Amino acid sequence: MIETVATVESNLEITPGYRLLTLNFDEEVEARAGQFAMLRARASFEPLLRRALAVYRVAGKRQLSFLYQILGRGTEQLSFVERGGEVEALVPLGNSWPVEMPERSSVEASRRAIVVAGGIGSASVLMLCEELARARIDTQIFFGAASGRVASGCGLEDFRALGLPLTITTDDGSLGERGFVTAPLERHLRDEVSKKSLRGADSTIYACGPWPMMARVNEIAARFDARCLVSLEAPMGCGFGVCVGCVVAVKTDGPLGYASYRRVCTDGTIFSADTIRWEVNAMSH
Repeated sequence: MIETVATVESNLEITPGYRLLTLNFDEEVEARAGQFAMLRARASFEPLLRRALAVYRVAGKRQLSFLYQILGRGTEQLSFVERGGEVEALVPLGNSWPVEMPERSSVEASRRAIVVAGGIGSASVLMLCEELARARIDTQIFFGAASGRVASGCGLEDFRALGLPLTITTDDGSLGERGFVTAPLERHLRDEVSKKSLRGADSTIYACGPWPMMARVNEIAARFDARCLVSLEAPMGCGFGVCVGCVVAVKTDGPLGYASYRRVCTDGTIFSADTIRWEVNAMSH
């Protein structure tokens, strides 16, 4: 983790409300798929705290890109920073998506991955999909958004460029299948288990998106005995575990207490979905 000031290479509007910020760093940054940064426009006086953004793409050792949605004052101030401007950065933070590279002797059934991206949660999984493609792991992508316009803002064209099987859903039906992304995911797993040679447990699901979406993905994964990993989003003050503002409730064998919670920033942001107490966290998300 380094604390530094990065220079803006570009800050492009993809579609209204969604932008792609590319930063140049004076020193090398080793960022992996699923990690994030805490960013703040240096020229702004408020808000005081940085905002957490997933690393969307890496170019070489000194350039990182962040796909983000303008949701409040922090991201709004970031959207105003032009080429040559400066951004305060704390990076890289959090753990990364675990990808098990298949051995040559592995059976095909153990080499399947399912990536579920909901809205701007796509920012966390593009590099994961690139890594899965390089490893030649059989990968299915399920990409959900509110509308075709939002899907574009969430990097849909970058996912299409990967050449991996891609299922698109939109809430309003303006692109792809109408409805939630969990519907085709459930059908896909049902089709898998209907084949005698395949089991749900032969797939690993990677998901990032709204909390209700990820809770539903967890339910579906459990039903079909599939491993499921999720990247969580939570309000963060510091990004490195001091403020304890991003805790989430997790399952424990003992009584409720300190061990019943984990910090998203340092213990995650990536967790095994079956360890999260989704019904408790739903109250605050």
